[in-house]
Amino acid sequence: IRTFSLLAIKMVDTKPLVIFVPGLYSSTLKSMSKSFGCLKKDWNLPKSLVQSLVLGNNGHSNLGLPITWSKDESGRYVQDKDDIVADDCLVFVQDKLLDVLDTLNDNGLIDLHKVVWDWRRSFEEAEENVSSKIESICANDERKAIILSHSTGAMLSWPSISRHPEWFSSWVNAAGCLLLGGNIFFGDMKHGWYKSFIKLISKEAFFSFTGIYSYFSVQGEVMGGGDDSDLVTADGTFLKIDYHDIATWEKFKLGIFGWKSSVTDTERTHLKHALDTAKRFREKNLVLGGKANEPSSLHKDPSEYDHLKITCYGTELVQTHSAYEVDLDTKTINVSKSKITKTGDGTLYTTNWQLVPGGLKREIVMAEEGSDHVSLVNDKKLHDLLVNEFFSGDELKKASAIGLLRKDKEL
Repeated sequence: IRTFSLLAIKMVDTKPLVIFVPGLYSSTLKSMSKSFGCLKKDWNLPKSLVQSLVLGNNGHSNLGLPITWSKDESGRYVQDKDDIVADDCLVFVQDKLLDVLDTLNDNGLIDLHKVVWDWRRSFEEAEENVSSKIESICANDERKAIILSHSTGAMLSWPSISRHPEWFSSWVNAAGCLLLGGNIFFGDMKHGWYKSFIKLISKEAFFSFTGIYSYFSVQGEVMGGGDDSDLVTADGTFLKIDYHDIATWEKFKLGIFGWKSSVTDTERTHLKHALDTAKRFREKNLVLGGKANEPSSLHKDPSEYDHLKITCYGTELVQTHSAYEVDLDTKTINVSKSKITKTGDGTLYTTNWQLVPGGLKREIVMAEEGSDHVSLVNDKKLHDLLVNEFFSGDELKKASAIGLLRKDKEL
């Protein structure tokens, strides 16, 4: 009996260790306090969107964070907390992917860990939380994990991968948002995030969401073409500005300065702290002295990553925002439409999702035709890739997994 028990434990330990880090908006949020009906403070589309519509199409305004900040033990300013926490993966936009992962996990074929995160808060804070969760999963496990990240999940996963490549055997980086910053959120910050007439997130809530500011490139950060930027004048001249200086936001009427005539001292202080923490996050984890695509940016010697199989999965079939037009005479930026577009996935242009830090080797896999930045996580092609990665070298388990997934789909 003892021999059988030890054998059973050993069999369990040989299951592939799988970590999934979802992207922006793809973790559900819930309030820890009791509330009912339309008064509930949560993010769980489409249910919470119905609540938001009933409350006057308010764009989940009750998810807005406090715009006050306090110093932590190290003297760093940290945004004050509310009672809302990340709860689970959002099924609404990634249902087929989650069905594959859950089916394999529930049937004992993989050991799945979903690392959800509060996408409203600063990415500096979110990365620390994600890193802590990954460490708790990997540090004392002899298995090398297979990590799957989508979109912004790559930004939060990469620091752990860079610091501890020995924890991972492979990284499937789906539509990964990593090295190249962008200003695609300027429109949402000014008007709110809409789908047709439906307001998903209000401009007031956007202003409080500190994480959003981490997408803006820092000065000296290399863009897709080297000398270009995400702002261009009417004559085609690229303009580089300091996105992390509050004076820039006021000068060009960006964010809150574009929709509020009188910005309070508290709002200014919030924006300053939000920009500061965003800059720290990018400089520490992504820019690294402008050498993010060179081996010197890695935490370990490049040879320590030789075993790591990196797959970048995405598409280049959708015209994607690259730059807005800036008018230097009126000091305004036209965020209503893109001045320059490039091939990409509708959110990230191709160069962005195909890059990984440190110049590490990676395989590029194109998504299914018709997929975009969000929908590609539900590609069968991606799911087949994951199954092959999970059960590489074990044809028996792979066949079992394929059979289970086929049966689940038929049901």
